[in-house]
Amino acid sequence: MVTLLRLATVALFLFNAGLARAEAPLTLISFDFPPLVNQLEGNQADGYAYRVIQRMFELAGDEFVLEFQPPKRALRSAINHPGTCAFPIDRSQERETSLSWIGPVSVSRHGLYSHPDRPQSIVTLNDARQWRIGSYLGSGVGEYLQGQGFNVHLASKPYLSLLMLQAGRVDLWISDTRAAPLTARDRGIELNEPELVFFTTLRSMGCNTSVPQARIRKLAQALLTLYQNGELADIMALEP
Repeated sequence: MVTLLRLATVALFLFNAGLARAEAPLTLISFDFPPLVNQLEGNQADGYAYRVIQRMFELAGDEFVLEFQPPKRALRSAINHPGTCAFPIDRSQERETSLSWIGPVSVSRHGLYSHPDRPQSIVTLNDARQWRIGSYLGSGVGEYLQGQGFNVHLASKPYLSLLMLQAGRVDLWISDTRAAPLTARDRGIELNEPELVFFTTLRSMGCNTSVPQARIRKLAQALLTLYQNGELADIMALEP
């Protein structure tokens, strides 16, 4: 009888431990990228994509803890560390099998910007091959263009490539067309309209493949609900 009681106690302990592991909050890693994600003090955040993620977790009855890292490191952390996700990252063919995806949490249009004092005449993307282009590590678009033979200089953070444009170290800057004006305004930099809007990407949350698919599906269903009931459109309509 004592042996059976001990076995039952051990089994209950293991069962509860398994539940605790299954219910442990996911670690979400993001980066400062207004208006999609605005990094605040104390690892707090705001922004379009963050509000969508926050509401998605609420609907799914799930929890997360938030951390901030540079974009490329955030992507690597999600790929390499169990229970970890990164957002908002470009979903691409090269990254597809490395992560479990939930999205899109935002749709980004990408433009090429020149310095107001050094405008460049660009009609097609191919015209940009002659110029030095600034982007950031972890940008799916910047890394794609680099792979296609464009002269792309990748900074560690999105705003640093704007500073490279300001300093004349690059001739063009790739940016999300919603993020570009805010990034420039926050740093007191004048910025014209893009010379060319050339690409659209889906930004999603990518999770380590160790995250159970049942959990991924539940979060994805919550996101779908936000699309269907109009909440996502309401979030996107809010002022950044």
